[in-house]
Amino acid sequence: MNNLSVKNKLYLGFGTIVAIILLLLILAYNNFNRLSEANAWDKHTADVLLELASVSSTSLEVQNDVRGYLLTGDETYLASKQEHYEEMKQHLEKALRLTNDNPRQQERLKRAQAILLNWGDVLIQRQVDLRKELRDTKGAADAVGQSSALKEAVQVRRRGRDLLDETANEERSLQAERLANSKKLQETQGNLFAVGGAAVVVLSLLVSILLARAILGPLASLTSILARLGAGELSARVAVTTRDEMGQLGEDVNKMAQQLQDGTARELAQTNDLRAKVDALLETVSRAAGGDLTGKITVGGDDAIGQLGDGLRRMFDNLRQLLNNVQKAGIQVTTSATEIAASAKQQEATGVEQAQTSVEVLSTTKEISSNTSQLLKTMEDATAVADYTTSATSEAQGNLRRMDQTMQNMVNATDSINAKLAALSEKASNINSVLTTITKVADQTNILSLNAAIEAEKAGEAGRGFSVVATEIRRLADQTSVSTWDIEQMLKEMQSAVSASVMGMDKFSEEIRRSVGEVRQVTDQLSGVMDQVQKLAPQFDAVLQGMQAQAVGAQQITETMMQLNDATQQTVESLKATSEAVHQLQYAAGDLQTSVATFSVSA
Repeated sequence: MNNLSVKNKLYLGFGTIVAIILLLLILAYNNFNRLSEANAWDKHTADVLLELASVSSTSLEVQNDVRGYLLTGDETYLASKQEHYEEMKQHLEKALRLTNDNPRQQERLKRAQAILLNWGDVLIQRQVDLRKELRDTKGAADAVGQSSALKEAVQVRRRGRDLLDETANEERSLQAERLANSKKLQETQGNLFAVGGAAVVVLSLLVSILLARAILGPLASLTSILARLGAGELSARVAVTTRDEMGQLGEDVNKMAQQLQDGTARELAQTNDLRAKVDALLETVSRAAGGDLTGKITVGGDDAIGQLGDGLRRMFDNLRQLLNNVQKAGIQVTTSATEIAASAKQQEATGVEQAQTSVEVLSTTKEISSNTSQLLKTMEDATAVADYTTSATSEAQGNLRRMDQTMQNMVNATDSINAKLAALSEKASNINSVLTTITKVADQTNILSLNAAIEAEKAGEAGRGFSVVATEIRRLADQTSVSTWDIEQMLKEMQSAVSASVMGMDKFSEEIRRSVGEVRQVTDQLSGVMDQVQKLAPQFDAVLQGMQAQAVGAQQITETMMQLNDATQQTVESLKATSEAVHQLQYAAGDLQTSVATFSVSA
């Protein structure tokens, strides 16, 4: 197992499990075929017993039909007998076919078939023929029942039935044996599945354990060694015990660990050498950081540290030369900065005085410009108010004129409504006269209908129809009277409402006429106000133009002074910046001299 590869181990393990499962399936399939065959024989036996029972039942039906015919002489029994007899022969033929595998059963069934066919074709036919000869003779049924043909037929059918019973008993014994065999096969099948399943599970677990030991053991050892290597323990090695992929991987890991250990040793030696060179460079650089540039760099070579040493050596040489030049230039810068500072202070004083003067002039100019702007704004507001007043007055005057026209139209409409209400009242009076006429007609009709009813009563039976007509006419006359009275009441109410409406419209017309007069007075007053406001508008325009000209001039003066002030401020700021720069230059020159003085550049 140790010399096999992981792939072959997996193939071997899973192949063993598959082989066990196939063996179990083959055994189960063979047992299942035997069980199916046993079930088929059980069904075969059941079919044979069913056919034998059918033969017995159809023969009994034939006997019952024959007896019915012998007792009654009814020909329909013969037709039913023939159908049942044919069914009996068919069931015999089918039973013979089903028992082809059993010679003893075949021999019994053939004898039973011969007996039953003789019984049906010969003995029963004799009874039928005898009954047909007797026909409706009194005591014909008793005579046939006492005949030797009937007794012989009963004995023959009993022999045939006995043979059928022997055949059925034989089949039942066979069925019992086959059922016992089927039960035994079922038990075998269950045991096979139980034992085989348990064997498959046990063998699968065994194979899985073996595979786990063969694969997971070396894998766990390899994982542990890799963890130790990752932790820095480069002396750890894998114990190789197999020749599979895990063994090869362990050997490769051991080679890798050895290479890492050798590389680490080389890197340690190189690191020590590098540390010595770096320490020498750091000593020289530390002295240079303290201002001592007299140190010498002795590190060299073609590697990175050697190149760094050469670069530092050239840098120190250049730095020494630069410091000598800076010390010389610092003296010259200090002298020039002192002279420039004195001149800058004098110019700064002059610029400050000029800036103060510009500020005072600018403040006065701004105040003048602000007052002019406020006055201009006030005049613009007054002009706007005058224009708005003129526009509003004109609009109000137009509205009042439209209101006057509307009220005049309302007065005309009121007069028209009053005329229409008067005409409506006159029409209502005319309707009252018409209603009076209708009431009179209804009363006359009622009297006529009453007279007609009296005359109809006098006429007796001949005037009964006319009496009904007279009654209906009287009823219609009464309804007309009632309706006329209702209409008259409604007309009175309408006339009262019209009269009240006429009075209300008269009062409304008077109020409108009074309002028209008041609106005309207000219109005249607004016309006078609008004339006065329109006279003010040209005067406001003249004053506004003058103020606008003064505002433009003040604005120009303010802008000029602001430009002058900005120029002065810029000059002052420039002088301050120059003075500050000179002071910083002096400080820088002093610091430069102080700093350079700390360096030692003599070799």
